[in-house]
Amino acid sequence: MDVMADIDFTKKRFLIVDSVKQSSSTLKTFIQNLGCARVDEAIRMHDIVSKCENFDYDCILLGYDLGDGKKNGQQVLEELRVEKLIARHCIVIMITAELSQAMVLAALEHKPNEYLAKPFTLNSLLKRLERSFKKISSMAAIYNAMDDNNHAEVIKLCQQMIDQQSVYSIECLGIISRQYFELKQFNRAEDIYLKHRDTPNCQWADIGLGKIALHKKNFQQANQYFQGIIKQHPHYLAAYDWLANSYQLQKNSIGAENTLAQAISLSPRSFSRMHNYAQLCFDNNHFDKATNAFFQTNDLSKNSIHRQPSIAYSLANSALAYSEQIPKQQIKNINGRVFKILNDINKEFSSPEVNIQTGLLSARLHYVVKDIVEYEASLSRAESILDRRIDELPLSSMEEIAETLLKLNRGLKANTLLFKIKKYRQENSEFLLDNDEQNTNITELNKSKAQAAVESAINLYNSNQFNAALAKLNKALNWYPNHIGIKLNILQVLIVAFEEDRNRLDELQQAKLLVKELKENKDINEHNLRFIGLKQRFYSLKK
Repeated sequence: MDVMADIDFTKKRFLIVDSVKQSSSTLKTFIQNLGCARVDEAIRMHDIVSKCENFDYDCILLGYDLGDGKKNGQQVLEELRVEKLIARHCIVIMITAELSQAMVLAALEHKPNEYLAKPFTLNSLLKRLERSFKKISSMAAIYNAMDDNNHAEVIKLCQQMIDQQSVYSIECLGIISRQYFELKQFNRAEDIYLKHRDTPNCQWADIGLGKIALHKKNFQQANQYFQGIIKQHPHYLAAYDWLANSYQLQKNSIGAENTLAQAISLSPRSFSRMHNYAQLCFDNNHFDKATNAFFQTNDLSKNSIHRQPSIAYSLANSALAYSEQIPKQQIKNINGRVFKILNDINKEFSSPEVNIQTGLLSARLHYVVKDIVEYEASLSRAESILDRRIDELPLSSMEEIAETLLKLNRGLKANTLLFKIKKYRQENSEFLLDNDEQNTNITELNKSKAQAAVESAINLYNSNQFNAALAKLNKALNWYPNHIGIKLNILQVLIVAFEEDRNRLDELQQAKLLVKELKENKDINEHNLRFIGLKQRFYSLKK
């Protein structure tokens, strides 16, 4: 089989992720025959992560079905992207034997470079490889500038490709418009969107116009843009998410719920969309829909990066609210399923806060069906752990536990926690996350993850473990990427680390770059006293 001369496979590194040994072996032989520099195989997530940490792969051939009880290809790709374990230039080709609409739409939402259905010929795989590597080669400089957040360079390079009438001109237009949007040069972005909104495959233009309308709080116009996309392109799922977001900003939670229900009917495998929908149903007192959606959210979270105890807690609270509307036997059936999930979470995330909260929620569920013996046993076990481990609980868990205790009429213990929460907030007020208007699209789940990371960073910072504290804060920044408070936290840790050890010149350099970034950030208030103080403290270090 001839390989195109302009693709030098001898310098390419491949990773094959396929649960079928025969298929994996065939792919490996094929890639080796192309003369590639390295061809690795992996199936367990631990091995995939380890290999991606140690090698900068040029291509991953990723199977969708990776075996029962394991992550699927969609979950693997999502985790690799979220954890930034693969570079922008890494090509991902999703390979699957399942062709259902739900699976295809779910897989494509995580944007693999190519999608290949089984059975396929090696020639068809080769064509996709050639097409993908050609694009990566042509766009390499642009991708590097994007990784460096060099907006001006990205715009310049994209414009050069457009002027050369590149086959990637439409994509370059989309990239330019996003740069203008991030720079808050909305008029320039809007010019591109308006000019190309009727161009084939440019649905992103109407999405952009809708986002600008949202920024201007012109909700009616935003709705019209998103609704127009849905009408013309009903499988363009991002339009449903943005329309739901617009409705939520208008306090129209029913409209948001109905919009996400439409999207879920098309593609029921998106964790984030299902989780948002479940919470909307709960907030709208549609506890039947909420309970069912939280069951599905729990199923979707299995083996995924989204797996968190809070999902089981939300399910239990929804089931408890739903129990007021249904017969006792139906309550028992639902409770049985919820108990199993709480038990699974208790084993999977064994920690004092999880042991306490699952115990308290189980007690509430037992009380609903008047199983007083099990109610008292669950409550006693949970309170015993609380008494012994109260000083180990993170802030967010204290708040949840206090709320559950109040619902169990355990006011004294709840007030003990609430007092500790108040004291903690007073002592660490600068570090804790606050509301941030620039992060309106961050999910509640990611907010809670970021808050937990910040709380952990506070404890590490207070014990002078600066490197570990910085690692936690950078993790929080991954979930909450534009949060000025987190960036100020990072700056404070960098400054204090250098003050403690003047040999930590790397920290001083990082602080310098961060001060420069924050000074140029139009969203930071010039009267932000904390930034002014940290900036002056930084400048004093250089004298």
